[in-house]
Amino acid sequence: MTRSINTPPALTVLLRRLLAPGCVAMALGGALALGVPAASAGAHLDQIGYREALNWFHSQKYDSSASWICGYSLAQEGYKVAAKAPRLLVEVAEQFLYLKTGGQLVELTGAAQGPERSEYRNASAGIRVTLNILKRNNFSEYQESHDRQVLARIEINDQVQTLTLKGQSCGT
Repeated sequence: MTRSINTPPALTVLLRRLLAPGCVAMALGGALALGVPAASAGAHLDQIGYREALNWFHSQKYDSSASWICGYSLAQEGYKVAAKAPRLLVEVAEQFLYLKTGGQLVELTGAAQGPERSEYRNASAGIRVTLNILKRNNFSEYQESHDRQVLARIEINDQVQTLTLKGQSCGT
């Protein structure tokens, strides 16, 4: 499923200013500072928030409380995340993955799930995402959540990018 995101006029003006040549250069510089090549710095993905993903999830009235959630951001070397690194993916209930591309919120459903690998698809949008979990760490006191290091393969209309991501506080 996809959903258009309506942009209010004030936001449109802000986006135009942010996309001015100086701001674009600064954003690319920030991507390089993260240790991510500019071409793979989420070129096809837009930032997505937890609330946005959860609102869509709840609007679909799935038979799940969505108590399990994980947000993925671009990771630097050593899997550190910059303070303002954008969240690119949100995983909900270990069955759904949400992302934004071209201003559209896209829901992908779990196609193949395993302990170290998850695959999500949205055939109508031509998107497939494979998350390979490389390491789990920073477990909570009762082991109900953790951080994870992930290598993500994102295919959007036959264009493939591989991103190093960190999932933070993945769990309940």
